[in-house]
Amino acid sequence: MQFQVPQFIEHDPKILGPFTLKQSVYIGMALGLCFFLYFSLGKSNFFLYILVCGALFGSSLALAFLKVEGLGIAVVSKNFFNFTVGSKIYRWDRKASPVFLPTRTSKKSVEPKKEEKTKLSLRPSGKIESLSKKIFFEK
Repeated sequence: MQFQVPQFIEHDPKILGPFTLKQSVYIGMALGLCFFLYFSLGKSNFFLYILVCGALFGSSLALAFLKVEGLGIAVVSKNFFNFTVGSKIYRWDRKASPVFLPTRTSKKSVEPKKEEKTKLSLRPSGKIESLSKKIFFEK
């Protein structure tokens, strides 16, 4: 009896309850920063502390759980930054091929060469090769 084996399964192991390691690190860092912000900002201005911790905790939840087309927000934001900063000029350069020009020799030094027959044969050129020759050699 044959069984179908599922393929291309991406599964991160759960470390802390229902959270993976990456999710627990995002949430734990936000909670740790909110803890330290309480002692520096929360005792003097509690309303500002609630706003800052709310934004911080909301962004950590987005980093941990939100996905855009199967990619996490951290990967999407990294790709967005690289696209925005990177160059957007795509240029096709023709590869330089060496040009062999026939050299002129005097008639005295020209000796008839005897062609040796070999077992190798040239294959006929196809349409694709003729098109590539037209592209590379015509202006």
